[in-house]
Amino acid sequence: MNYDYAKIAKEVIAAVGGSQNIKSAAHCATRLRLIVADLSLADDKTVGEIDAVKGTFFTAGQYQIIFGTGHVNRVYEQIIQLGIAETTASEAKEAKMDGKNQVQKAIRTFGDVFVPVIPALVATGLFLGLKGALLNDNFLSLFGMTNADIPQTFQVLVEVLSGTTFAFLPAIVCWSTFRVFGGSPVLGLILGLMLVNGALPNAYSVADPSSGVTPLMLFSFIPIVGYQGSILPAFVAGVIGSKLEKKLRKTVPAVFDFMITPFLVLFVMLILSLLVIGPLLHALENVLLVIVEYALELPLGIGGLVVGFFWSIITLTGVHHIFNMLEISLLASTGFNPFNAILCMCGFSSAGVCLAISIKARKKEIRAIGPSATVSALLGIGEPALFGVILRYGMKPFLLSCSINGVAGMIAMLLGMKGTGNGITTIPGLLLYIYSPSQLMMYVLLAVATFAVAFGLCWFFAVPPEVMEADAPKGSKKKFPDVLGAVAQGSFVPMEEIPDPTFAEGVLGICCGIEPETGKVYAPMDGQISQLADTLHAVGIEAEGVELLIHVGIDTVEMKGDGFRSHIKEGQTVKKGDLLLTMDLNKIKASGHPATIMVAVTNSDDLSLVEATASGQLKPGDQLMRLKA
Repeated sequence: MNYDYAKIAKEVIAAVGGSQNIKSAAHCATRLRLIVADLSLADDKTVGEIDAVKGTFFTAGQYQIIFGTGHVNRVYEQIIQLGIAETTASEAKEAKMDGKNQVQKAIRTFGDVFVPVIPALVATGLFLGLKGALLNDNFLSLFGMTNADIPQTFQVLVEVLSGTTFAFLPAIVCWSTFRVFGGSPVLGLILGLMLVNGALPNAYSVADPSSGVTPLMLFSFIPIVGYQGSILPAFVAGVIGSKLEKKLRKTVPAVFDFMITPFLVLFVMLILSLLVIGPLLHALENVLLVIVEYALELPLGIGGLVVGFFWSIITLTGVHHIFNMLEISLLASTGFNPFNAILCMCGFSSAGVCLAISIKARKKEIRAIGPSATVSALLGIGEPALFGVILRYGMKPFLLSCSINGVAGMIAMLLGMKGTGNGITTIPGLLLYIYSPSQLMMYVLLAVATFAVAFGLCWFFAVPPEVMEADAPKGSKKKFPDVLGAVAQGSFVPMEEIPDPTFAEGVLGICCGIEPETGKVYAPMDGQISQLADTLHAVGIEAEGVELLIHVGIDTVEMKGDGFRSHIKEGQTVKKGDLLLTMDLNKIKASGHPATIMVAVTNSDDLSLVEATASGQLKPGDQLMRLKA
């Protein structure tokens, strides 16, 4: 049959809410894949009435319209000619994040930004730990020495090794943020270097009242400082800068783009960073400082509880260096620093949580990063553990660590623990407590208890399920799933006998069904969960060129999840036979819906063979279908 593909393309665009609702388009062998701004504007019924359309569904963040081979590519060509953009790899990746909440997205994005930075932070942590331990006056005094006895050349070498990463951390973070958000990494690097340019007052010096360095004041009220050691300002600048660059790339004429876009990005972002982002975070620093000073004066160790709980959260903002001012003030007025004891226990807590995840994890990347990040945390640098492991896959380990930080901080305050200096924590921090046998003993006991409790609670209750997914052996090729297993116990239902015309006619691909006898649904193959309906009645699984849809019951979407329970989440890797869903068969039947479970190979046209091979009674895992690539 001859079709007017130009007309079909126009009708498709109109039926899914107009061109303004379509972000981009792509296609596979059988389906047109649209990334839409508002899924509710897509009218399935109208789309279904368009010539050549065989069905629609939503998966992997894309509204997919089935046209079949020979038609979809021609419709796609017309769609593009009408001004719809082609879907990029980054857009497809973003679309798959749809359905995840903002916290999950932020965590994953933070992980993507900081993973490349972790090796440098780990190395710096080791250098700083050794520096704090070996060049500390308390340690040197054991040998009758002071820092003045250490050769200047050696001290400079140590300073270069231990100070470079944190001095230029904004440049590294800005570079990585531009890379993750689709900007030019080199522009991010240059912007980050501008934020730590030597012409700006050094952030560490400004935080030290004895340095005599003060912020530059613009209009007598806007403070301008460098961003040495800061994370959040560089991250925010990187996000805004990369988006600005992408916007300019689309609007600046190509002949001027090479020259104008980099100029505008660097100029606008430097001004914005120094005049808006920086001052706002500087104001936040002052507010936090006042709050912490007040908290430390609270009775019954409550101050330690508050500061300990929020310390990792403060670290995320990148403004924690301002508390050097508080520590120095405490030392100047009393000769002791109780704030340091709280920070030390926070470090031991982070190390315990990080080590538990690292040892228990099956994911190779975490097993590789985790131990070194733990060592770095034990030497006083917590960023690798925080960003590379604890925050990487969810909030549970982070919140557990914060809670333990709070309790340990409260105990430290109740015990009256206080150091004789600042700038070093965790294991090197021992040197600040050797002035008193009782202080040293309390430090060791609380540190061991904090580490052990953090490790144990995380091991049993807070290890993210994602890290328990084993990676494929190096060099191995994933096996094509040529045999699909039965997803439930029950009787086989041929495709043509399924009590739903959409499945019975193969609109969503070749399929078959099972009339279940129990309320458990299992994975028919190894793969990744590409879709989990909000109402829990449908699951999508993808693996090695095979795309499956498991649909539980007929019209069970109307039950809105009542009677269904999920044991998986989108993006999770599953093995054949893993439990996916449980359902209450009595509730389904009472609601008047057939409980038939359909298994559809939604990309059947991409495969050379899709054949249902089962019959009669089935047990989970019994051969259900045969596939050939």
